[in-house]
Amino acid sequence: MVLLTRGKDKGLLDRLRALGIEAAEVALLEQVDLPGLEVLPGRLLQADWVAVTSKEGAKRLLWAWEKAGRPLLKVAAVGEGTGEVLRQGGLSPAFVPPRATAKDLAAAFPPAQRVLFVAGDLAGKDLEEGLGARGVEVERVEVYATRERELSPEELALLERAQVVAFFSPSAARAYARKTPRRPKAACIGPSTGEEARRLGFSVWEAAEPGLEGLFQAILRALS
Repeated sequence: MVLLTRGKDKGLLDRLRALGIEAAEVALLEQVDLPGLEVLPGRLLQADWVAVTSKEGAKRLLWAWEKAGRPLLKVAAVGEGTGEVLRQGGLSPAFVPPRATAKDLAAAFPPAQRVLFVAGDLAGKDLEEGLGARGVEVERVEVYATRERELSPEELALLERAQVVAFFSPSAARAYARKTPRRPKAACIGPSTGEEARRLGFSVWEAAEPGLEGLFQAILRALS
Protein backbone atom coordinates (compact mmCIF):
# COMPACT_ATOMS: atom_id res chain seq x y z
CA MET A 1 0.00 0.00 0.00
CA VAL A 2 1.20 3.51 -0.89
CA LEU A 3 0.48 6.23 1.64
CA LEU A 4 0.47 9.89 0.59
CA THR A 5 1.11 12.16 3.56
CA ARG A 6 -0.20 15.57 2.47
CA GLY A 7 -3.93 14.96 2.10
CA LYS A 8 -4.29 17.26 -0.92
CA ASP A 9 -3.25 15.06 -3.80
CA LYS A 10 -6.32 13.41 -5.29
CA GLY A 11 -4.80 13.49 -8.76
CA LEU A 12 -1.78 11.51 -7.63
CA LEU A 13 -4.00 9.14 -5.67
CA ASP A 14 -6.16 8.53 -8.73
CA ARG A 15 -3.12 7.86 -10.94
CA LEU A 16 -1.84 5.20 -8.55
CA ARG A 17 -5.25 3.55 -8.24
CA ALA A 18 -5.66 3.54 -12.03
CA LEU A 19 -2.58 1.29 -12.14
CA GLY A 20 -4.19 -1.12 -9.68
CA ILE A 21 -2.04 0.09 -6.79
CA GLU A 22 -3.66 0.29 -3.37
CA ALA A 23 -3.20 3.86 -2.18
CA ALA A 24 -4.49 6.07 0.62
CA GLU A 25 -3.68 9.46 2.09
CA VAL A 26 -3.29 10.81 5.58
CA ALA A 27 -2.47 14.45 6.15
CA LEU A 28 0.27 14.47 8.78
CA LEU A 29 0.47 18.27 8.94
CA GLU A 30 -1.85 21.25 8.97
CA GLN A 31 -1.27 24.94 8.39
CA VAL A 32 -2.48 27.82 10.53
CA ASP A 33 -2.30 31.54 9.76
CA LEU A 34 0.28 33.73 11.49
CA PRO A 35 -0.01 37.47 12.30
CA GLY A 36 2.30 38.19 9.35
CA LEU A 37 -0.60 37.45 7.02
CA GLU A 38 -2.48 40.54 8.20
CA VAL A 39 0.44 42.86 7.36
CA LEU A 40 1.18 41.23 4.00
CA PRO A 41 -1.25 43.32 1.86
CA GLY A 42 0.55 46.50 2.90
CA ARG A 43 3.97 45.05 2.12
CA LEU A 44 3.30 43.88 -1.43
CA LEU A 45 4.28 47.12 -3.15
CA GLN A 46 7.41 47.71 -1.07
CA ALA A 47 9.53 45.30 -3.13
CA ASP A 48 10.23 44.95 -6.83
CA TRP A 49 9.68 41.16 -6.66
CA VAL A 50 7.62 38.81 -4.50
CA ALA A 51 8.83 35.22 -4.02
CA VAL A 52 6.81 32.24 -2.83
CA THR A 53 8.09 28.71 -2.30
CA SER A 54 4.98 26.67 -1.39
CA LYS A 55 1.36 26.18 -2.39
CA GLU A 56 0.24 27.28 1.08
CA GLY A 57 2.25 30.47 0.70
CA ALA A 58 0.75 31.01 -2.75
CA LYS A 59 -2.80 30.72 -1.37
CA ARG A 60 -2.07 33.34 1.25
CA LEU A 61 -0.31 35.59 -1.25
CA LEU A 62 -3.48 35.49 -3.37
CA TRP A 63 -5.55 36.50 -0.34
CA ALA A 64 -3.24 39.45 0.36
CA TRP A 65 -3.21 40.45 -3.31
CA GLU A 66 -7.01 40.57 -3.35
CA LYS A 67 -7.05 42.60 -0.10
CA ALA A 68 -4.59 45.06 -1.64
CA GLY A 69 -6.80 45.56 -4.69
CA ARG A 70 -4.97 43.28 -7.12
CA PRO A 71 -1.94 45.54 -7.76
CA LEU A 72 0.58 44.75 -10.49
CA LEU A 73 3.13 42.34 -9.02
CA LYS A 74 6.16 40.47 -10.29
CA VAL A 75 6.00 37.10 -8.57
CA ALA A 76 8.58 34.31 -8.64
CA ALA A 77 7.24 30.85 -7.77
CA VAL A 78 9.44 27.92 -6.77
CA GLY A 79 7.82 25.40 -9.13
CA GLU A 80 4.94 24.65 -11.46
CA GLY A 81 2.68 23.42 -8.64
CA THR A 82 3.05 26.68 -6.74
CA GLY A 83 2.78 28.61 -9.99
CA GLU A 84 -0.47 26.86 -10.90
CA VAL A 85 -2.07 27.88 -7.58
CA LEU A 86 -1.24 31.49 -8.45
CA ARG A 87 -2.54 31.17 -12.01
CA GLN A 88 -5.83 29.72 -10.83
CA GLY A 89 -6.24 32.78 -8.60
CA GLY A 90 -5.55 35.17 -11.47
CA LEU A 91 -1.93 36.04 -10.59
CA SER A 92 0.42 34.47 -13.14
CA PRO A 93 4.02 34.13 -11.95
CA ALA A 94 6.57 36.16 -13.88
CA PHE A 95 9.31 33.60 -13.20
CA VAL A 96 9.53 29.89 -12.38
CA PRO A 97 12.98 28.24 -12.21
CA PRO A 98 13.84 25.10 -14.21
CA ARG A 99 14.07 23.04 -10.99
CA ALA A 100 11.57 23.34 -8.15
CA THR A 101 13.87 24.11 -5.22
CA ALA A 102 14.47 27.32 -3.30
CA LYS A 103 18.21 27.04 -4.03
CA ASP A 104 17.56 26.88 -7.78
CA LEU A 105 15.09 29.75 -7.51
CA ALA A 106 17.74 31.91 -5.86
CA ALA A 107 20.42 30.97 -8.39
CA ALA A 108 18.24 31.72 -11.42
CA PHE A 109 16.32 34.69 -9.98
CA PRO A 110 15.95 37.64 -12.38
CA PRO A 111 17.80 40.86 -11.54
CA ALA A 112 16.27 42.38 -8.42
CA GLN A 113 17.07 44.87 -5.68
CA ARG A 114 14.51 43.94 -3.04
CA VAL A 115 12.49 40.73 -2.75
CA LEU A 116 9.54 40.08 -0.43
CA PHE A 117 9.63 36.41 0.57
CA VAL A 118 6.17 35.07 1.52
CA ALA A 119 7.11 32.14 3.77
CA GLY A 120 5.95 29.52 6.20
CA ASP A 121 7.57 29.17 9.59
CA LEU A 122 9.49 26.06 8.47
CA ALA A 123 10.83 27.50 5.21
CA GLY A 124 14.59 27.12 4.98
CA LYS A 125 17.17 29.84 4.37
CA ASP A 126 18.26 28.76 0.87
CA LEU A 127 16.37 31.53 -0.92
CA GLU A 128 17.51 34.28 1.44
CA GLU A 129 21.12 33.12 1.50
CA GLY A 130 21.26 32.63 -2.26
CA LEU A 131 19.80 36.03 -3.03
CA GLY A 132 21.85 37.69 -0.30
CA ALA A 133 25.02 36.35 -1.90
CA ARG A 134 23.97 38.17 -5.06
CA GLY A 135 23.47 41.44 -3.19
CA VAL A 136 19.68 41.28 -3.14
CA GLU A 137 17.83 42.54 -0.06
CA VAL A 138 15.24 40.02 1.14
CA GLU A 139 12.37 40.70 3.54
CA ARG A 140 10.91 37.49 4.95
CA VAL A 141 7.27 37.62 6.06
CA GLU A 142 6.06 34.39 7.70
CA VAL A 143 2.35 34.09 7.02
CA TYR A 144 1.56 30.53 8.14
CA ALA A 145 2.83 27.87 10.52
CA THR A 146 2.93 24.13 9.98
CA ARG A 147 1.83 21.90 12.84
CA GLU A 148 1.49 18.15 13.27
CA ARG A 149 -2.09 16.88 13.25
CA GLU A 150 -3.59 14.61 15.85
CA LEU A 151 -4.38 11.39 13.97
CA SER A 152 -7.38 9.13 14.45
CA PRO A 153 -6.91 5.40 15.20
CA GLU A 154 -7.88 4.68 11.58
CA GLU A 155 -5.23 7.05 10.28
CA LEU A 156 -2.57 5.59 12.58
CA ALA A 157 -3.47 2.14 11.28
CA LEU A 158 -2.72 3.30 7.73
CA LEU A 159 0.74 4.45 8.84
CA GLU A 160 1.36 0.94 10.16
CA ARG A 161 0.23 -0.68 6.88
CA ALA A 162 2.18 1.46 4.42
CA GLN A 163 4.75 -0.30 2.24
CA VAL A 164 5.77 2.94 0.53
CA VAL A 165 5.21 6.34 2.11
CA ALA A 166 5.36 9.51 0.00
CA PHE A 167 6.84 12.58 1.69
CA PHE A 168 6.29 16.10 0.40
CA SER A 169 8.46 17.91 2.96
CA PRO A 170 11.11 17.27 5.63
CA SER A 171 8.55 18.13 8.33
CA ALA A 172 6.24 15.35 7.08
CA ALA A 173 9.07 12.83 7.38
CA ARG A 174 9.70 13.97 10.94
CA ALA A 175 5.98 13.76 11.79
CA TYR A 176 5.74 10.20 10.46
CA ALA A 177 8.85 9.13 12.38
CA ARG A 178 7.36 10.47 15.61
CA LYS A 179 4.09 8.57 15.11
CA THR A 180 5.58 5.11 14.58
CA PRO A 181 8.93 3.28 14.71
CA ARG A 182 8.17 1.69 11.32
CA ARG A 183 10.39 2.75 8.43
CA PRO A 184 8.79 1.69 5.12
CA LYS A 185 10.30 2.69 1.81
CA ALA A 186 10.11 6.46 1.35
CA ALA A 187 9.47 8.26 -1.93
CA CYS A 188 10.54 11.89 -1.54
CA ILE A 189 9.57 14.92 -3.61
CA GLY A 190 12.98 16.61 -3.52
CA PRO A 191 16.53 16.57 -2.16
CA SER A 192 15.91 18.28 1.20
CA THR A 193 13.04 15.89 1.96
CA GLY A 194 15.15 12.92 0.89
CA GLU A 195 18.04 14.02 3.07
CA GLU A 196 15.82 14.29 6.14
CA ALA A 197 14.15 10.93 5.50
CA ARG A 198 17.55 9.23 5.24
CA ARG A 199 18.62 10.85 8.50
CA LEU A 200 15.53 9.36 10.14
CA GLY A 201 16.35 5.85 8.94
CA PHE A 202 14.15 5.48 5.84
CA SER A 203 15.32 3.85 2.62
CA VAL A 204 14.78 6.65 0.13
CA TRP A 205 13.70 6.83 -3.50
CA GLU A 206 14.09 10.48 -4.45
CA ALA A 207 12.35 12.27 -7.31
CA ALA A 208 14.77 12.71 -10.20
CA GLU A 209 13.16 16.12 -10.77
CA PRO A 210 11.51 17.87 -7.81
CA GLY A 211 7.74 17.99 -8.24
CA LEU A 212 4.67 15.76 -8.40
CA GLU A 213 5.63 13.96 -11.61
CA GLY A 214 9.06 13.16 -10.22
CA LEU A 215 7.45 11.94 -6.99
CA PHE A 216 5.04 9.71 -8.94
CA GLN A 217 7.95 8.07 -10.72
CA ALA A 218 9.85 7.69 -7.44
CA ILE A 219 6.84 5.89 -5.92
CA LEU A 220 6.78 3.46 -8.87
CA ARG A 221 10.51 2.80 -8.50
CA ALA A 222 10.10 2.16 -4.78
CA LEU A 223 7.28 -0.31 -5.47
CA SER A 224 9.35 -2.22 -8.00
